[in-house]
Amino acid sequence: MQPELFDLCLISDLGEMGYLFRFYNRVDIDRVVKGASWTFNNYLLVFDQLENNEDPMQIPMIFSWFWVQIHDLPP
Repeated sequence: MQPELFDLCLISDLGEMGYLFRFYNRVDIDRVVKGASWTFNNYLLVFDQLENNEDPMQIPMIFSWFWVQIHDLPP
């Protein structure tokens, strides 16, 4: 699959490891990170920010924040 360019990022297919999103604007990165949790087709999207020259295939993608709200919990 060829990388696809959208207005806010470049998306590259990494095969079974997932996709690499390259953002060009700090505002867009912050909007995505602060807007977690994200899903696509009922699959959780897990994001991590890479440092310069960091290999995305070496990043363990095993953690995501969740907000859990429980209603009518007895005292």
